[in-house]
Amino acid sequence: MALSNIKNIFPEGSSLKNLIWWLLAFSLFFYGVERMVSAGNNLYNRGLAVSEHTISFSGEGKVKAAPDTARFEAGLVTEGKDSITVQNENSDKINKIIKYLKSRGVVDADIKTSQYNLSPKYDYIKGKTILSGYILNQSLTVTVRDIDKVGEFLDGAVANGANQINSVSMFMDNPEELKAKAREAAIEAARAKAALTASAGSFRLGRLIGFSESSGEEPRIFYEALGKGGGVASSPPQIEPGSQEITIIVNLTYQLR
Repeated sequence: MALSNIKNIFPEGSSLKNLIWWLLAFSLFFYGVERMVSAGNNLYNRGLAVSEHTISFSGEGKVKAAPDTARFEAGLVTEGKDSITVQNENSDKINKIIKYLKSRGVVDADIKTSQYNLSPKYDYIKGKTILSGYILNQSLTVTVRDIDKVGEFLDGAVANGANQINSVSMFMDNPEELKAKAREAAIEAARAKAALTASAGSFRLGRLIGFSESSGEEPRIFYEALGKGGGVASSPPQIEPGSQEITIIVNLTYQLR
C-alpha cells in the first residue's frame, strides 16, 4: 500500500496515524543502515581476500654420510631327543656367544634375545605321527657401535657356536644433526627460489605465514645370509658400510603484498 493512501484510512490528526508514520520512518532508516553495513562488510571482506593471497615455494636439501652403527642377528638352532637336554645345550652355546661379545666391548643394552622358540619334532612312519625330538631356535640381536668390528664380531659369533647369521644392517644411530643440515639447505633453496621468482614476476613478498617439512632417508643397508651353516671362515667377512643420504623437503608460504 502506498504511503500517500494512509491519509485515506486514518483521519487527520489521528494519533494512530502519527504512530504508524513514525514506525515506517524508523523501518526505512534501519533498513538503510543495514544495507550500508552489509555493503561495508562485503568491501572489507574483498579487501581481506586480496591481502591474503599467498604463494608457496619448495626447497630440497640433501646430506650424505657413512653409517656409524651396525646391527646383526646371530642365531642358534639346537636339536635333541629330550627338551630339557636341548635347552641346556642351547643355553651353554648361547652363553658362550654372549660372553665373547661382552669380552669384545659390547654392552648389555646392545645384546637382546629376539627369538626363543622350542617346538617338537615329529616323524611320520607308516601313517603314524611319532615324536622324535625337539628343536630350539634362539636368536640374539647385536648392536655394534664400532662399525669397523662388524666382520670380526660375525666371525667370532660363528666360532663360538652360532650356526645362523640372518642379516646385517648399517645405519646412522643419531641422524638428527644431519637432518638439521639438510633442513637448513632446503630452507635456503626455497628462499632463493622465492626471491628469484618475485624479482622476475615484479611482485613483492610479504611475511612468511606457512612452513611444512617432509623427510626421506635411504633404507638401511642389509647384507643377507652371512655365515649360515655354522662353519668358521678362514678370515672375517669384509663389510663395506657405503653411504646413506638424508633428504629434507620444505615448503614456505608467503603473503603477497
